[in-house]
Amino acid sequence: MGAGPKQRIGRLGKTCLLTLATTLLLVGFGEVASRLVVALLDQVALYPLGDSADLTALNYNDTPVPLVKTPGEFRLLTFGDSYVYGTVKTDATFQSIAAGVLEQAGVKARLVNFGEPGTSFFQYRKALAHWTGRVEADAVLVGMFLGNDCTEVAWNAVPDDQPVNGLLRDTYVEITTNRKRFAAAPRIHGSRLLDYAAAAVDIETTGEYVISTIPEPFNSLYSPMPEKKYQEQILFQAAAGEGGRCGELSRGWKALADLGRDLSRLGRERGVQTAVVLEPAEAAINPGLWRETAERVGVDPKRFDPSLPGRMARAVLAAAAPDVAVLDLTPVMACAAARGDSLYPAREIHWNAAGNRLAGQAIARFAGQTWLGQAADAFVGLDPCLDAAPLPEDSGADVVACLGAAGPFGPGQ
Repeated sequence: MGAGPKQRIGRLGKTCLLTLATTLLLVGFGEVASRLVVALLDQVALYPLGDSADLTALNYNDTPVPLVKTPGEFRLLTFGDSYVYGTVKTDATFQSIAAGVLEQAGVKARLVNFGEPGTSFFQYRKALAHWTGRVEADAVLVGMFLGNDCTEVAWNAVPDDQPVNGLLRDTYVEITTNRKRFAAAPRIHGSRLLDYAAAAVDIETTGEYVISTIPEPFNSLYSPMPEKKYQEQILFQAAAGEGGRCGELSRGWKALADLGRDLSRLGRERGVQTAVVLEPAEAAINPGLWRETAERVGVDPKRFDPSLPGRMARAVLAAAAPDVAVLDLTPVMACAAARGDSLYPAREIHWNAAGNRLAGQAIARFAGQTWLGQAADAFVGLDPCLDAAPLPEDSGADVVACLGAAGPFGPGQ
């Protein structure tokens, strides 16, 4: 006798359940496999075993770099946030400019860009520990943005536990080229398998690149702000220049001291030269911008001392890591701004091509004279503002009092 209706329904139900279970198992396996494959690819890129590190694949603003220097090469690794990364394309960054200036002075140079947007001192230290053990170098430079590095740490605006290259790896569109990165599919479906499927469809149907109207030579990190947000940024960046806030920003200044100690230790243990470059906010070099902003929002313009962030950073590093060299770009940038140069785009907080060019010249001459023994006449045709005098300090905030409120900052403290 044939199976009755109930038996047929029962078998059909079992078949459906088996099919569903198999499908769920395959989807689960695919989910796990996709996560493992991407994690493996990340590890291969972050921990290169071959001859070079593919910085482009990791979304840095640089090209692949050999792990070992070529004969006769002077190599300088640069670390920092979006100021070091740059909102301009690779050829216009201060690293490329500095390499060209050194080349003209007879030095075969390679400046490697390990800058990561959205980071601060804790991430700089992690990146230093990671890359200096893998990429051979003669010197290491960390850029400190005086406008927000200290404040972001003090006010917990940047997570302390953010991993090396974390934000860049998770960015779907390659910042320097606008190419979509399948491995960094946007996390929007709650399943990486679905995320990758959606990214594959997006790339296939709309193209491998995002159409951009960003003007040359900027990359997709370039982002002019609405006027109100820009004013808020200026006020935020002015906090480190307010003498009454030194104690409030103690955690940030102590994080800078820890960075300096790491650099000092790196220099002793690996025999590399080390330096911190201080990058000013536009309000520190453009008094008119600060006065206008202060008047619009109703704050006292005198509460901001444009020289204090740089003076404080130099004092902290001198106390915590006296063997680490320091280059303060504030006087150089202020000189250029005073003669009418535009170093920052309108309502944007990062250097434009002219700002990167000036910084690159200053860093090249600094490296050549400080570390390579180059004579002053080896550098010709550079901007005369490189010889600008320091900003006046006699009427500003008391840096000794600021150190006392934020410290102590000795080598072992």
